[in-house]
Order: sequence, then C-alpha cells, then structure tokens
Amino acid sequence: MNLLDTSKIPEFPKSIFIGWSEVKFDLDIAVLSDDELKTHQNFTNKQRKGEFLTARHLFWMLIQKLNLDPKTVVLKKEKTGKPFIKNDSNRLFVSFSHSQDLVLCAISVDLDIGLDAEIMNRKVNPAIIKRILSEKEWNTYGSDNPILLWTIKEASVKSLGTGLRTNLKELELTKHENGLFNIKINKKEKLQGIIFEALNHYIALAY
Repeated sequence: MNLLDTSKIPEFPKSIFIGWSEVKFDLDIAVLSDDELKTHQNFTNKQRKGEFLTARHLFWMLIQKLNLDPKTVVLKKEKTGKPFIKNDSNRLFVSFSHSQDLVLCAISVDLDIGLDAEIMNRKVNPAIIKRILSEKEWNTYGSDNPILLWTIKEASVKSLGTGLRTNLKELELTKHENGLFNIKINKKEKLQGIIFEALNHYIALAY
C-alpha cells in the first residue's frame, strides 16, 4: 500500500489524498465489514476479488494517514452506489478506481470527488470518443489523446454519482493549463478537476 506523492503536481488540492497498489490476492479479509465480505465472496472472478480487497486495504491505509479513528469511520453507499464516508456526524468523500494494473483510492475531507485512472497506452477507438464529445468538444479536442478525454469524463460522472448512466455528451469539457479542467453539466452545474500522469497512468479527479 502506497501514498501517492502529489506535492509536485501544480495546483493539486491539498485536501485530497490518493493511495495506490498493485492488485494483491493474499490480503487479510478481516478489514471487510459483514456486507463487504458477502460482496467479496460473491465475486467469481479472481481479479475482481483482488481489486475489491486491495481497494479496502487502501481505504483503511488512508484513514490512518488522515489520523481518523477507525472506530468512528464507516464506508457507506448512496442509493446511486456512490461511496461516501460517515465519520461520527461528519461526511467525508471517497472514490475508487482500478485499471488492469493498479487499484487507487482517493479521500477528501471537503471536496466531493470522483477518481478515474487509465493506463496511458490503453487503446480506445476514436469513434467511441466521438460518441462522448459534443460537436463543440470534438472540434476543439478531437485530435487529443482519446484516453485522456475518457478519463476526465469518467472522473466527472463518478463525482456526480451517476456513472455511465449519464449521457457523456451532456458534460461539456474545457481544459486549461497545468492539467486543470472544468465540466459543465447541461450548461448549468459546473465541476472542476485536474488530470496528471503518474504510475504510467492518466489520473483524473473531478470535484
């Protein structure tokens, strides 16, 4: 289990902490709650079981880094499936992501976050990207690395808690310097975020 060093990433929010690990299959299941243990046991795919258990170990590692009392922390889910942290009467924010190589977990004390990570050399059909970009976005960013665009939009829908139930064309992307970006939802609500390279991945956070 590792804490990602974000200190050299320009304008990275100081209240967000990210843990990462390669997928492990021999971790102690004692970290799982009763409900999580049932979920873990129901997975028939070994890779998925490893990702799930690794993510929970990362979560508790970050809880320790934040000096929170594990006895007061509960990992819960909204009706949409979006995870959040209940800490006594306080609400903290958490998001998970995994690629074929890594599992990541991000926690923030004050920003409602969405995390996505994709391996940089992953191949994405440009036709798929055209289906998730508006005409304006396609004209502006159509020649950009498609996996970078996908990662930003995926982080955004995770922050919203709607996942891929959202029509990604409804999220209008504007990129800025230093990996910063804004997303408008139906030209109204706005998210901001950051994308950067680490661990041979694009890692995006929307908040």
